[in-house]
Amino acid sequence: MNGAMLESSLLETHFDAIPFGIYVVDCRTMDVIFVNRHFRDRQGEVTGRPCHEAVYGLPQPCHYCKIRQLTTKDGAPNGQTHIFELFNERDDRWYQLQEKAMSWPDGRVVKYSIAVDITELKETQNRLAEAHARLALSNKELAGANALLSEHVKLREHVDRIARHDLKSPLNGVINLPQILLERYDLPEEAAQMLRTIRESGLNMLDMINRSLDLYKLETGAYALKTEPVNLVLLAARTAASLTANAGPGRAGARIFQNGAPAAESGVLEVTADVMLCRTMLMNLVKNALEACPATEEVLVDISEEDGMAVISISNPGSLPEGLRERLFEKYVTSGKTGGTGLGAYSARLSAEAHGGRVELDSSTPGVVRVKARLPLTPRPGRRPGGGRENAV
Repeated sequence: MNGAMLESSLLETHFDAIPFGIYVVDCRTMDVIFVNRHFRDRQGEVTGRPCHEAVYGLPQPCHYCKIRQLTTKDGAPNGQTHIFELFNERDDRWYQLQEKAMSWPDGRVVKYSIAVDITELKETQNRLAEAHARLALSNKELAGANALLSEHVKLREHVDRIARHDLKSPLNGVINLPQILLERYDLPEEAAQMLRTIRESGLNMLDMINRSLDLYKLETGAYALKTEPVNLVLLAARTAASLTANAGPGRAGARIFQNGAPAAESGVLEVTADVMLCRTMLMNLVKNALEACPATEEVLVDISEEDGMAVISISNPGSLPEGLRERLFEKYVTSGKTGGTGLGAYSARLSAEAHGGRVELDSSTPGVVRVKARLPLTPRPGRRPGGGRENAV
């Protein structure tokens, strides 16, 4: 074996070891003079045939042939390497081609092409491009939907402002007249207490009107808490007194306990919370219990603490239908009440969750419906149950 043959054999062995298709073309005749093992395994033996026909299935030289860019005017290798992507219609595959001219051991100037199959990469890129296009379209549609929603919110706020204004006017008399009567006349204590209850109910109603958008803001996460120290014992007592006074004749109403014992007037259990949301939460839960309670039975409201949480336990005699227990705190869920909206318990749940708390149903005692609202306690060193100062609510 002479030197040229040995060099050619070593070069071919080197090309055979490369795990990509390689073919070598005579730059003068454009005939394929060598293909490596990887190429032969996939496309067969094509040596001796024009490369455009054998490799690409074309009747004439390829318009993208790089031989002229890889050789000098004299036909010698110019040392340049061209890398480009190409779709081969002969086998419906995408390739990245790396081409360069060189001197073959027998003296001929040849072009070698290393073809890396990138079909899967191209398909992935196409899928990614399609996904980006779909995402862009979805984002455009979402932006349009958000703009429409924003307009609807503005319209809803505008309508609610008008409604609140119209509802507030009749409340002026309900809130102000009891105070005028209390200041001008020496009334019996029972009558005076009734007027104070009327005034407080009017104030609660005014607060509810002012907060008519709060439920929507709680649902969307747009509600901004206005926190302050809140004494739950005092707030629960005032809420129970107001609802009991409005419960009607012959109804037992609600009583307040702290840690299982009747709550003292000076009783305190403090949370840092939005007092308006807390009041609304208590009003909804106690009102629901009173409406579900037999007229001669009391609703019991017990304020305690457990595991760093204030626990408001509201109990009434009765039972819930089996299908209602798992859905009690969902929107529009109600049962057995004429005119019930199914928003009270749902609103209470959202209010508790806005504070980092929760509302739950306790069915552990047969014949008793017990709802527990849990709110984080105000952090305080050396906290003792029932200890601390009295807070305004």
